[in-house]
Parts: sequence; C-alpha cells; structure tokens
Amino acid sequence: MAPGLGGGFFFDDYPNLVDNPSIQIASLDGASLRQALAGPAASPFGRPVSVASFALTHYFFGLDPYAFKAVNLAIHLFSGLLVFWLARQLLGALPAGNPRRRDGLALWLAAVWLLHPIQLLAVLHAVQRMTSLSALFLFAGLLLHIRARERNSVAGLLLAWGVCWPLSFFSKESGALFPFFVLAWELIVRRAAQGGLDRYARALAVLAGLTFLAGLAYLALPSGRWLLAGYESRPFTLAERLLTEGRVLWFYLGLIALPRLEALGLQHDDIALSTGLTEPWTTLPALLGLAGLAWLAWRLRARAPLVAFGIAWFFIGHALESTLLPLEIAHEHRNYVPLFGVLIAAAALLGRALAAAGSRRTLGLALAGLALLYLPFVTALRAHQFGEAVRRTQIEAQHHRGSARAQFDAGRALALLPDASLRDSPARSFARAHLQRAGELDANFKTSWLLLIHLDCRAGLGGDPALVAELAKRLLETPFGPGDVTTLYALKEMAIEGSLCLARPEVERLFAAAQANPRLGAHPRMLMHSWLADYLALKARDLPAATAELERALAISPLNPSNRLKRAQLDFLQGRYKEAAGRLDGLDEAALAGTERKTQAQLRACLASDNPAKGCGGI
Repeated sequence: MAPGLGGGFFFDDYPNLVDNPSIQIASLDGASLRQALAGPAASPFGRPVSVASFALTHYFFGLDPYAFKAVNLAIHLFSGLLVFWLARQLLGALPAGNPRRRDGLALWLAAVWLLHPIQLLAVLHAVQRMTSLSALFLFAGLLLHIRARERNSVAGLLLAWGVCWPLSFFSKESGALFPFFVLAWELIVRRAAQGGLDRYARALAVLAGLTFLAGLAYLALPSGRWLLAGYESRPFTLAERLLTEGRVLWFYLGLIALPRLEALGLQHDDIALSTGLTEPWTTLPALLGLAGLAWLAWRLRARAPLVAFGIAWFFIGHALESTLLPLEIAHEHRNYVPLFGVLIAAAALLGRALAAAGSRRTLGLALAGLALLYLPFVTALRAHQFGEAVRRTQIEAQHHRGSARAQFDAGRALALLPDASLRDSPARSFARAHLQRAGELDANFKTSWLLLIHLDCRAGLGGDPALVAELAKRLLETPFGPGDVTTLYALKEMAIEGSLCLARPEVERLFAAAQANPRLGAHPRMLMHSWLADYLALKARDLPAATAELERALAISPLNPSNRLKRAQLDFLQGRYKEAAGRLDGLDEAALAGTERKTQAQLRACLASDNPAKGCGGI
C-alpha cells in the first residue's frame, strides 16, 4: 500500500478533515480537545475516539495526508496482529491437530486479510480510520473475551466489555455488533468444543435476543423514526435498499473471492437498484442464495463449526450497514471486519485439505499460494492508482462508466489543473465531458453543474444561463442527499472568493430554489439561510439583507451558536454595540469551534474599547 500513501485527501475526507477546523488543534489542552469533539459530528454519537485520533494526528503532523494515511497503515498492521492471534485462538479451539499447521493457517489468514485489495480504502481513504479503529478494538475485545472465558477470568471479561467494546463503538457505530460476534462464537465454536452451552452463553443469547427485539420496537415507535428519516433524502426506499443489498452482498463476496481491478472502486453508485423481486432478475436468486448460506451455516454448526462461524460472522458484520439504515448502497470498506469471517471459513476448509492426502492437499496448497501471489499484486496496482488524484480518478471513471460520482471525481480532478482555464485545452474538454456525463447519469446530481459553471468562469466565458437554469431546477425539484447540501456551501465559497462569475441575482436565485425544495429538511434549510447571509455580508456587502437572511436561519434553529455569533458580528458592523454585547453574553458555554471562539474573544475586546469601530471593522 506504500505507493498510495503519497496521494491526497478525497471524497468525505474534506468535510471531516480538511474543511473541519475543529480537529485542527494547535495544543493538547482540554479546551482544544473539547473543541475537536464539539465539531461536526460524523454520526449522532459523534465517534469521539476517531475524532480525537484525527485531532492528535493534526497536532503532531499538521494537515498532511501522508501522515493521516501512515497512521491508518499502522492501525491496519496492528489489527493484522490481532487477526493472527484471533485466528490462532479459533483454529486451536477445535479437536487437536498439528500445532504447526494451525499456526501456518493463522499466518496465511492474517497475511491475506492484511494484503487483500478490498482492505485498501480503510488505509488510503484517510477518514476511514473510523472503520479500522473500530475494528481494532473489536478484534481486541473478542480475543480478550475468548481467553477470559477459557480461563474463567473476570478481569478479562471486564476489559473486553468495559474497555474494548466502548472504544470500538465510539470509534464507529459498527462496534455495536460486538456482542453478536461474541454470541456467534459462544453458540457455534465454544459449543462445538465444549459439547453444550453454559449459563453464561444462555444468558447472553437471551440478552442479545431481547436487545434485537427492543431495537425493532424502537424503530417502530415515533421516537425511533429518526434512524430511518434519511430515506427522505435518498433516491431509494427502504424496501428497494433491502432488496438491493441481497445482490450487493454477493457482489462483496465476488470481490473477496476474486478481486478484479475494474470491479473495485471508491464509488459503487453504478449498482442498479432492485425495485422488485424480479427487477433486475438477479434479485430473487441473490436473496435465495443468502438464505441458502444461512441454512448451510446451521447445518454445519456441529460438523464444521468454523465454517458456520465464518458465515455467521460475515452476516453479522453487515447487519448494520447493509440492512435497514438509510446509508449509501455499497462501499468496500464495509468489508473490513466481515472479510475475517470469509477467511476463517476458508482457513478451516484449507486445514481439512492439508490434513488429507493426494490431489485435495495439492489443490489446497496451490489455492493458498495463489492467493498470496495474486492479492498483493492487485493491491499494489491499486495502491499505485491511488497515489495521484488524476490517475486515480481517470482509471475509476474508465472502470465505472455508469457511476455519476466516478465521472464527477474525474471531471473535478481535471478541472483543478491549471490548463483547465484555457478554452481549447484538452484538460478543460475532458473535464466538461466527465461533468456532463455525471449529470446525465444521475438526474439528482447537482454539483457537476456548479463545476461546469465554474469551468466557464475560469475560461472567461461567463455563467451559461442554461447551466444556471438546470442547476436551479435540480436544486428545486430533486431530493437532497447528504452530499448535495455542500453544493450550496461550495457555491457560497466560490462566489465570495470570486472564482464564480455569477451576479448576485443568479446566486440568490440558486439559493432560493434550494430553500423552496419541499423535501429539504429543517437543518439544511437553516444552513442555506446562514450561507446566503455569508455571501450577502462578505461579497455583496449588503448587511441589512444579510441580517434578514440570518434571522431566517435563527428562526429555524434559535440556539445555533455559530449563527448567534454571526448575528453579533452583524450587529457590531452596523453599530449596534449594545445588542452585539448582549448576544455574546449567551455564548460563553456554547459549543463553538476554535476559530469561532477566537472571533468571539476579538469581538468582545473590540466592544470593551473606548472606540469599538476603530480598528475593528473586519470583525
């Protein structure tokens, strides 16, 4: 993976790292760490362990993508050691065999887990440290639990459940699956080794069952609807997602069994949605196949417990991200933990083949050796691809011609080249082709049209009215996905810095179209009013209009600290010093980012001076 460490940030690295001042701390005091944890949350639970690790990486190395990815690689390597120890423990729990063969199988499994190309994004996609860090603590917790159960160690159980599990969960919510991985080991592997279940295993099974039923009941209650509310901003329904995920799980298994460079990718939005059991026709066979895998695991639980355990592990690993929650349809990093299940089942089968004689043993050795040659080769090719943005995006656009996001990424990478400002340059021509293709592939896609306008502005052609009209139409009529909201943020930023040559009426038209979208939620609507206020204050220099727009944002979310600070700034700039001071008084305990806290302190110092306006006009 080393060639990919030199690549830059990409995709959602930007909102979580590059454009997130909260994690960009300059000291290790409590205030700085609280600032990091109070920043934009990647989830309802904030993922504080991962966020703290990002803040620490920034403190020691700055916003250097190489450093972020190198830390990810270190986490991955340490997780590989835990995978080896865990595999060794599992393979040794069954009837006695050759210890050297057991250790060899565990080493083979760990090597494949470390070197498999489907694991690459957990390292080279900087923000996916959330996935690898959660997995690290999950593997450690399960290993501690297994050893504690074998030695009747209460201390080991307390470490597993009281330390590792919370650390895994607060790195990423997929850590919530830890009890179910433990339960699978108790009900399948330990039961096969011990010949039955003890009281602990039975109690754990009852608690897990009750927790599962409580979760379903919570989803059915009004208080739990927020978990599924994200479907309002997705181009698919809950039923369509569940049907599609049946095919996606087989797609993942195909990538694991035979990873092909052209099938791997950062974006998989080119996977067609299943709108019914026969649309496409592969939907029903995929679901029946998954049911068959579950049946096979049940049948093999006594005769081949590690195979059954591996199948169960794969299903458990996808229980959150590949079922009910309104997440994107497919991402490779979701297999970071589930891959272990496939490999432990493969290692168990390989062990049986090695114990046999003749052609079966030869075939097992050949397949195991081939895996150790082929997988690192594909990983090396892919790591080289990820070492440079234009190379990565152009290759992915060729491999995923039906992916709007891959086409957009390719167009964006070319649009950032200096030559893209020249009207007749190949870079500009190819960038436009990719961006137009992205918009044509996805009728909901918005950002490509904004970047097309930006390209024309850079070339001195002005904003094309047809492009502005198309963008306004999509902002008004199509659903807002999680990434679509940032289109308006980018519009605001480019308009303020002058890289977008749209006049004020056109900027206001685009914001008005987005704000009028009936499917836009309250929070993004508030953000858009706030961002338009930024534009009106900083670019149009119309403070009364900015104040009116900010009041609309505060009407939606009166307690939002960032907007309250902006309101105090606008009062100050318009000479309303008493009102500005009053607004600042209520912000001392608010969750402000570090830069906002500095602005608050500066504004308070200006208000305390004899002549507030003198020398403080830039507040």
